[in-house]
Amino acid sequence: MGGILSSLNTSYTGLQAHQLMVDVTGNNISNASDEFYSRQRVIAKPEKPISYQDKNIGRGVEVESIQRIHNEFVFSRYSKAAQENEFYDTEFANLREASAYFPDVDGVGIYNDLEQYFNAWKDLAKNPKDPAQKQVLAKNTEVLVNNIRDTRSKLSTLQQKASEELKSTIKEVNNLGSQIAKINQRLKEMEDAKILKQANELRDRRDQLEFHLKELIGGNVSKSNIKTNSLNDKKVADFDDGYVLNIAHGFNIVDGTIFHPLVIENQNNSEYLNRIYFRGYDFKDVDITDKLDQGKTGALIGLYNSGYDGTKTGKLQNYINLLDSFAKGFIEANNAIYAQSASHEIESTQLEFENDEALKDTNYNIKNGTIDLIAYNTDGKEIAKKTIKINDITTMKDIVNAINANTDDNKDNNATNDFDDYFQAYFDNDSKKFYIQAKEPSKGFYVSLKDNGTNFTGALGLNAFFEGNNAQNIRLSTKYKNDPTYIRPWLAPISGNFDVANMMQQLQYEKVDFYNNKFNIQQMKLSEFYQYVSGKVATDTEKSQQTLDTKKSVFEAIKKEYLAISQVSIDEEMVNLIKFQGGYAANAKVITAIDRMIDTLLSIKQ
Repeated sequence: MGGILSSLNTSYTGLQAHQLMVDVTGNNISNASDEFYSRQRVIAKPEKPISYQDKNIGRGVEVESIQRIHNEFVFSRYSKAAQENEFYDTEFANLREASAYFPDVDGVGIYNDLEQYFNAWKDLAKNPKDPAQKQVLAKNTEVLVNNIRDTRSKLSTLQQKASEELKSTIKEVNNLGSQIAKINQRLKEMEDAKILKQANELRDRRDQLEFHLKELIGGNVSKSNIKTNSLNDKKVADFDDGYVLNIAHGFNIVDGTIFHPLVIENQNNSEYLNRIYFRGYDFKDVDITDKLDQGKTGALIGLYNSGYDGTKTGKLQNYINLLDSFAKGFIEANNAIYAQSASHEIESTQLEFENDEALKDTNYNIKNGTIDLIAYNTDGKEIAKKTIKINDITTMKDIVNAINANTDDNKDNNATNDFDDYFQAYFDNDSKKFYIQAKEPSKGFYVSLKDNGTNFTGALGLNAFFEGNNAQNIRLSTKYKNDPTYIRPWLAPISGNFDVANMMQQLQYEKVDFYNNKFNIQQMKLSEFYQYVSGKVATDTEKSQQTLDTKKSVFEAIKKEYLAISQVSIDEEMVNLIKFQGGYAANAKVITAIDRMIDTLLSIKQ
């Protein structure tokens, strides 16, 4: 029943409630600088009234709970915008560095070196006997190939750096995921949805960990039974009782209180680039590298992935492949021309097939057509010419037999003055090299090869001016590097002949085969293909920057919306502090008044 003691209790509940409100407000102000701290509010309601003399009399106020102001749906959009912003920020930073490797301004870069290389051949054609011009050609060639190798090395280093950065990123992901699982366990122990008991600080901490984890690796979080509370704030949507964090489009790294770690492995591919594996309940590792396409992790993989074992090819690897194609096309085109320069013997680079293997079935870009073998005497006069046909089934053994065949090459019915009388060919299956050598070296005969569309001379590197087959190993032939005077500008060893030098400098205006896979060949000029490579790097970088700018704007807008809901407003908290302080003082005055009333009653009794 009601009474003076009931009145005292009514004010006492108000005193306690307002004290709690002041405490919560003070806690909000203390954490105002923390982005992931959600401001809290005391949820209070009137106590259940008592019936007294046919009337319902209130019994004060009851504190129902302390809840945070948090909107899970806005937070989800905020973390999604953050992961997209992190993706393009990481991608752009790496692409911007890669684009710096293709300057080509102010007389610097591969394009400029390419021009200087062809100018050196042009100058040599004007003065074919001048040793100084040959030294200039060798020097310009060395500058060009060194720049090509250096550019590829820088791209490979950037690729490795991205792989190593991924390794540290995955370690952080595992750390964050493990902490989230532990927090989920503590939430189960500390919370009770029936009585609205909520561990606000733990939830804020989990949100912070989840936010940063999504920045690093992306993914989606599903939380069951999310509830709204309009009594607290019309924008509140919180208090779930289930938690699953899914990455790579189907792998639950956090499943409630259980955490599944990610494993890094780099020993299963020749480039030693890191691959990521998901370890499930059965402790079996599943490769999920190609399925990770979000956050910082997705950006790094999208940059460095090598295409290992049919996997996706990243942007940096694509640039490396294009630079390799450029170098390969450049090497083969130059070598195909230089092989026409007459020498005392012909030797190939080390090959990767057997003598009974069809040339069209190898990895070499050899086409159907013919090659002409021309023999010259010491005066540079053509003394024999043999034509060899190459078709779909031609093997190296067939070519050797055709060269050595006793045929009437000069069509003069003389069996002693044909090509096979001066030179013989053989293929060494041990060293994997093809040779054409004089039968009588002391007579000083010369031999040259003219390729009629087969790419036989360029693909096999016969009497090569350039060694190597890609941007990593391209180099000037050791013979010419050590002594540039050995460079042969002539087609036939005749004084004043500089046909090869002319053909070499003319190469810059002709279309060349560019390929990594001989079934996918592009025909372009050397300068055009290089501009295509450098242009692609620049275009990708510009596109990434534009997308980053857009994503950053979206991120800032959603961040502003999120903070408007959850972040502490000092002005609002100070107003609340004054209001709650006033409520506390008013309840204290009521208690003082009731205390005097009790004193009056006691004095009447006396």
